[in-house]
Amino acid sequence: MKDGLIKNLHWFIILYAFWGLFTLYEEKEVELENSGVSIPIIEAKIIRSKGKLRQIETFKKNLSQSKERVKEVVKQIEKVQKQLPSDVNDTEVQSLLGDIANNLKIKEPQPSPAQEVNNGFYFAKDYKFTGYGTFIQFLIFFENLEKTERILNVKGLELIYDDDKTRGRFPIVNIKTTIESYRYNTDYKERSGVEEIEKKFNK
Repeated sequence: MKDGLIKNLHWFIILYAFWGLFTLYEEKEVELENSGVSIPIIEAKIIRSKGKLRQIETFKKNLSQSKERVKEVVKQIEKVQKQLPSDVNDTEVQSLLGDIANNLKIKEPQPSPAQEVNNGFYFAKDYKFTGYGTFIQFLIFFENLEKTERILNVKGLELIYDDDKTRGRFPIVNIKTTIESYRYNTDYKERSGVEEIEKKFNK
């Protein structure tokens, strides 16, 4: 029997080797199948990554263009700021309003200043103006205000017909108006905000 086993030993070795090869073959088949499944997943991730890269590039391009637009706006603000006077002289403004009114023969013109308000890159100051005259006189009054070198803004206007003062063919009206004057704030520096955005983006 031992002789028979010895004689057939090589067959056992061959069968064992084949079995090992078959097992190895099956393992490689499974690995190949698994790799075949993972390839589409990897490809999908690559496509998504490429899409994100394109979005980032577009964002960077838009950011660069926006920075230039913001800088241009800041320049325009600074330009307007310099066009405003550096101070508001109450006497000067009151004289301006009074002179226009007197030249038009508006009666009892009374300009009076209010409190100055800080609005960032400029200060604003209101002047209350009262008087009475014809509608045409006040129409010309506002036209003359528009022609002055100083920037003035009419914030409010109230015209009230006065029957007691009306004597001729032209109705007399009482006027109450608020005229706003400006000066630029020398301590104010306009910030574009570009640096802050860049810092956040870099983070």
